[in-house]
Amino acid sequence: MPDRSALSPTVASALDRFRSLLSSHEFDDLREMLVQALPPSIRINLLKHDPATFSRQLQERYGWGLSPVPFCPSGFNLDVPSGTIAKTIEHALGEYYIQESASMLPVELFDLSPQTAPLILDMAASPGGKTTHLVDKTGDRGLVIANDASNGRIVALRVVLAKWGAINQAITCLHGEYFGSQLPETFDRVLLDAPCSMQNLYDTPSHPLRAVSAGEQQSLSNRQFLLLRSALQTVKTGGQVVYSTCTLSPEEDEQVVERVLQAFGSQVSLDDVSGKLPKPAPALLRDGNRTFSPEIHKAIRLWPHIFGTTGFFSARFTKHDTILSTEDEKPVPSGKKLNQANFLSFKERQAICRWMQDLYGFDLEGILQTQQATLLENPHGILLVPERLFSQCNALPASSFGLNAFKRLPVGFQISHELTARFGHTFRTGSVILDEKQSQSFLAHQDIPGVFSGTSTGGETLLVKDESGRVLGRAKVLKDRLKNLLPPRLF
Repeated sequence: MPDRSALSPTVASALDRFRSLLSSHEFDDLREMLVQALPPSIRINLLKHDPATFSRQLQERYGWGLSPVPFCPSGFNLDVPSGTIAKTIEHALGEYYIQESASMLPVELFDLSPQTAPLILDMAASPGGKTTHLVDKTGDRGLVIANDASNGRIVALRVVLAKWGAINQAITCLHGEYFGSQLPETFDRVLLDAPCSMQNLYDTPSHPLRAVSAGEQQSLSNRQFLLLRSALQTVKTGGQVVYSTCTLSPEEDEQVVERVLQAFGSQVSLDDVSGKLPKPAPALLRDGNRTFSPEIHKAIRLWPHIFGTTGFFSARFTKHDTILSTEDEKPVPSGKKLNQANFLSFKERQAICRWMQDLYGFDLEGILQTQQATLLENPHGILLVPERLFSQCNALPASSFGLNAFKRLPVGFQISHELTARFGHTFRTGSVILDEKQSQSFLAHQDIPGVFSGTSTGGETLLVKDESGRVLGRAKVLKDRLKNLLPPRLF
């Protein structure tokens, strides 16, 4: 067993706080786990790949060892350095998301299916990993509102959703309390991955452990309760709310859940989600001198030694009755309604659908129907946008929505990088295959010399694949070369 000196002083100090919450055997298991390197993990994009097939392809292509995340069918732990998995074309095209495995748990706790097409709120969404997971679990047929209160975090959220290829999503920048007070009884599901102290027992450059005062702990707990109250107000009766944190501090976990149960009584219930895990990981019933309701045992506390993850907490609520707003909640302006004037006409929509069928053998009309989407033009291009956003949520001040799909040219159209990355693997025609040397040059952002007979007139944009059939991007056919259209900051 590793001794205490093997832990960094920061981790050792944080660990001491939790000693009394575990048996001596569990504490030793936890300490042993903390001196081991945490493996990187990825979640495969279900909009683009079957997890079993794609994980085998990654293993064969790169020699990676992949093992399933026990509670997420599309998640895998890897035995390679994390820097390696961030430098592939598959990652650049949004075919998988690098995500700590514990963070895959909250979305898996929902009861979701593509058939129900739910309206979902991700209340504190940036950088967007859980948002893309929500899109996956609904087959991109629901509508996910990805909100974050920090304007500085919206850009990262927009980039992640674009890379993932999500159509049925919209981004807002509002305080979490807005939704409970201004949009009561609106959403079918709400995810609150709450801002927290990040006391997860792992000290990393991106999430460094630090000392947290009792005053800061209480302030965070109060903030989390207010956000969770808003989440419960804005979800429909019969709907589900998942609350999660990346901390093991009971003040931000069990105490917040108990406070909700005491505040709202029979209006909400805490669901038993233990069946979502292969083995038990119950929440605490005691925190020092404080005893919690037996109901709290239904929540999930992921100590690192249980599944080899960072520390994490999650709980799922079902709402049974309306929770009214309180008088001290200040009203928030709703913002301008979304402009529907820029929807493409039926004639233009049909023209684009015919063009996609003729050049790429791609059934765009079928996609629009399946995804409940339509086409809208703005100064940046033509977008695939969710119809429900305009019919049900048009008062939301969304800063962006949908998927950038086409650019209008003087003659015709050009497919976008985002559309290529999302649907290119289904194109039956309109592609060019590069050999290994050409593929390497293409991924280095170089044009490919030579004459390519992919089209009759030239000037068309083709899907680019390598010899294994892997999508690499798109290129424009010129007289003497393929002009590389990879985004400059792809890697």
